[in-house]
Amino acid sequence: MRRPAVAVLLSALLTLTGAGALPTPALATAARPPATSAYTIASATGAGTLAVTSLAPGLTLTSTSISGPNQVNILTADLAEPTLKPRYLNPGTVGATAALTTQANRVGAIAAVNGDFFDIGATGAPRGIGLDNGTLVNGPASGWNAVAALYPAGGGTRGGLAEIFLDATVTLPGGARLTATNLNSPNIAANGIGVYNPLWGDQPRSQVLDGATRSREIEVTAGRVTKVSTAPGGKVANGTVAVLGVNTGADALAGLVVGDSVAVGHAPRGGDGAQVAIGGNLVLVKDGAVTAVAHPKNPRTAVGFSADGLKMWLVVVDGRTTASVGMTYVELANYMKSLGADDAINLDGGGSSTLVARMPGATSVSVRNTPSDGAQRPVPNGIGFVSTAQAWSAIVDNTTAGRFSASANWGTSTYSGQRYGADYRFADPVLASDSAWYKVNIPQAADYEVSVWYPANAGYNDSTPYIVATTGGNQTVRVNQRVNGGQWVSLGVFPLAAGDANVVGVSRWTAGTGYVIADAVRITRA
Repeated sequence: MRRPAVAVLLSALLTLTGAGALPTPALATAARPPATSAYTIASATGAGTLAVTSLAPGLTLTSTSISGPNQVNILTADLAEPTLKPRYLNPGTVGATAALTTQANRVGAIAAVNGDFFDIGATGAPRGIGLDNGTLVNGPASGWNAVAALYPAGGGTRGGLAEIFLDATVTLPGGARLTATNLNSPNIAANGIGVYNPLWGDQPRSQVLDGATRSREIEVTAGRVTKVSTAPGGKVANGTVAVLGVNTGADALAGLVVGDSVAVGHAPRGGDGAQVAIGGNLVLVKDGAVTAVAHPKNPRTAVGFSADGLKMWLVVVDGRTTASVGMTYVELANYMKSLGADDAINLDGGGSSTLVARMPGATSVSVRNTPSDGAQRPVPNGIGFVSTAQAWSAIVDNTTAGRFSASANWGTSTYSGQRYGADYRFADPVLASDSAWYKVNIPQAADYEVSVWYPANAGYNDSTPYIVATTGGNQTVRVNQRVNGGQWVSLGVFPLAAGDANVVGVSRWTAGTGYVIADAVRITRA
């Protein structure tokens, strides 16, 4: 399999498309693109467009096309970043499904991918484990023990693959202990005992019997049996645990009556110290070796970790179209290796494969891939990230004292009601360098979103060059000032140096027609 565009990035020639640099050394193209720029990879790899977006400190989204053909979206997480926190996502209960956008927005996640295989068309509950902030939400069914796990590590996080099992017991009045086989599971093991708590939700547990001829359920509140039934219930009340046995598991519960003293306990075994974990069906790569088996091409979702556990990749490959055919397990394993993954696990694919992200300037996540069902499939869980980074922000208007500079060629106007503040500046376009500059005191070197405000008018410039002084050099983004006026318009996310200096400029050097406008800029820590 050819190297993907991501692997080629460091050695390939990058050519900026659709935003050419101005013909002056002061406006040279930066070494690092703004978050929303598209770049073409000039190589013989068969790779296509690569777009890289900085979503938050330590988290980027890469969208690329590779040979196959395949469209791939990749979340790359620096787990050592202390403001980046992993999250297990679900709709709020185990026996439920919801769009991944809903699950991510529920906890304020910046980005996420779908998670585990699940009981589609019935309870909707996942097959493997769900571990959220150290709490076991649901236990793995037998054979569904492989997980992607994340652990606290200093101020950040460390990740890797693990096997986690369920240790659950029901202690009877005489002290005898029964082993429970399931926790909030969509099916109970043959002759087994399942434990269900309020996290299960509203789903009727008659769906988990899997053809069992006998069942018995007891409810335990404050250590006492409060209800006994041969018919499974549904929602479990707060403070109560339901214990459901099937066949010989039901027989083991047969002697219990209301008032009996019963203790129910459960804990994960394995993955010691994991705070977040989600199950998958197949380990793709283990210690750098491909362990995948043959399987047809399909849309895929996978998670991988570097050998030191400090970098994590969440990958979605689109499929089932002529534009993106999907991958086999072996192809996916090799692709994860090419990204740098030393370990990787396959999550649910097909119509479930979804990646969502909150793009710069947005207030909620949106779907960034193309699900093969044509829309998001409701799924039971996902894995993603929240950020605790403080959103430092500063606004500089053309009237801000000591923060705006322009030559006498720039006039002052109050003509448009879309202006920011009392007035704005305007100038005729010329093929010469005569930029108006906004000075900003950047608190620390980091990635920042740069947004601009201008009034829009049919007589204003349709290709206004905005210059951003990044750590890699001046980067130019052109904006059509005839549209989107009277609001903040994002130029992208850029690496800025710490210090008090001119950060954003508006140049008159353009072949576009109409007045060039300079009104206000906003700089926000990404």
